[in-house]
Amino acid sequence: MRVGRSAVAVCAVLTAAVACSGSGGGGGRATPPAARAHAPDPLATSPAPPGDKTSAAMTSYLRGLAADKKFTGAAIVVRHGQVLTRFAAGKADAAKNIPNRPDTIFRLASVSKQFTAMLVLKQRDRGRLRLNDKICPYLVPTYVKSCPKAWNSITIKELLNHTSGIPDISEMPDFFPKLSKPTTTQEIIRRFANKPLDFKPGTNWKYSNSGYILAGAIVEKVAEKPFGTVLHDDITGPLQLNRTGYTNGYPPSGYAKGYLKPGTPASPINGSQANAAGGVYSTVDDLSRWDRAFGADKVAPASTVKEALSPQARCPSGGCLDSPSSAYGFGWLIDKLDGHRYVYHPGLLQGYHTSNGYLPDDDIAVVVLSNVQTTDVNGINRHLAKMALTG
Repeated sequence: MRVGRSAVAVCAVLTAAVACSGSGGGGGRATPPAARAHAPDPLATSPAPPGDKTSAAMTSYLRGLAADKKFTGAAIVVRHGQVLTRFAAGKADAAKNIPNRPDTIFRLASVSKQFTAMLVLKQRDRGRLRLNDKICPYLVPTYVKSCPKAWNSITIKELLNHTSGIPDISEMPDFFPKLSKPTTTQEIIRRFANKPLDFKPGTNWKYSNSGYILAGAIVEKVAEKPFGTVLHDDITGPLQLNRTGYTNGYPPSGYAKGYLKPGTPASPINGSQANAAGGVYSTVDDLSRWDRAFGADKVAPASTVKEALSPQARCPSGGCLDSPSSAYGFGWLIDKLDGHRYVYHPGLLQGYHTSNGYLPDDDIAVVVLSNVQTTDVNGINRHLAKMALTG
């Protein structure tokens, strides 16, 4: 007897639970559904082999820095999924005698910009905005009653690439005195909204935390959620960055307290002041996973990842942020390290100095987070990256 179309359709639906016979009226013996194999985690890590010389050299290097009081914080290097070093030194809270550990949470300062920029790109990918859109329609009336005339031609892309000309709020005299006090995004924006532009939009490059505060506001506007919720829903949740987040107050209990120099505590930072420009917190483990999510195209589609890590604006002759770099991407400085593509971003804010670097063509992630502001995190990051390349 020939099986009719309706029987075939039913068979297709029920195949997982029932073995269909070749007869329209026949039946099969019920069988349990096959177990679904879990795909391996492409971002999983494993320890370096025992006796690995590069691993031993890295740990020895970091121990030497710590012994000389030149490193307080945590660091990790992951190469092709192997953890070459995972190290911590010094105190997370000297007053309570709490040591830094590899899983200690640190404020990221401007490394936060990598997350904010990717959130904007994700909203673009969903059709909620375009990078060449003018910013004013997204800000009025939620964040400003009326847009400054000087902002009328500024685009979202110019905010992300530091080519908007909007003055950097961190250079204003009231920035650090207010850094410990709760605020709102609207109040922060009012503090720089009517300042003259540093240059005509799109004609120069100058680092501006103000631009990233505005970018974070636009993310909230189009996603219709608070910034921290969007960060969780779009990035930290899907990527399982379980100790990474944003809060308008303070990071979770046990986070590393900031020090201006060894033994000199910094005033605490209220997250609402650091905002989308510098308010994200994380660990070295989570950041190395975040970096490698770019290499595995897990953070976004491959085309968006390529865009984020590609030059978007040319750096000044001395480099962006006076750091070795030829261009600025979307939250990343673009550089070469011994001929290898090296993208990174530093962070520096009242008691914290951070550096997150990734060599995408070599799948090497290097993260150095310090809760002592004077630590040379960028130098340490580059040194570890070179060791990973040559070891």
